[in-house]
Amino acid sequence: MRLFRLLLAASLTVPTFAVAQKAANAANAANAAKSDPKMTFSVLKANVANITAPSEKERWTANRDAWEVELSQTGRIRKIELGKMMGALDRIKANVWKLRGGSEKERWQANIALWQLYLSHEGGALGRTDIAAAKAALETLKANVAQIRSPVEKQRWMANRDLWEATLDVSGTK
Repeated sequence: MRLFRLLLAASLTVPTFAVAQKAANAANAANAAKSDPKMTFSVLKANVANITAPSEKERWTANRDAWEVELSQTGRIRKIELGKMMGALDRIKANVWKLRGGSEKERWQANIALWQLYLSHEGGALGRTDIAAAKAALETLKANVAQIRSPVEKQRWMANRDLWEATLDVSGTK
């Protein structure tokens, strides 16, 4: 009888431990990706590759292109790279303009505001008022992303948000 109780207790404890361990591993992987912009970008890039809706793909491809240029930089953005990033931003703006209202448009408008602000300083340090504007746009983005129901879309937007957080954290040191 004691052996039975011991086996029963073990059979109930081990699966619970395994589930808790799996959740902890997933959280650690998410934190690792968040702290490593290149890893976060690879999540975004893989996610964008799977988009099938043409206009959505166009927006995200332009956003991905801008991030690709940004993450390849060390120091201030050179003129040629700035031109590439501005071209990507123009493609995003033209596409977002076609969206009706709603949370999707709000997310993209916050993303555009961040790109415009960042590129207006050529990837360099932001002033106090610019930092406040960037934080406001980032907060809008965070709040909006938290409401996304689709796991795939949420993953894409969370990666984008994490890239902005990392970029804004170090923009003063570039």
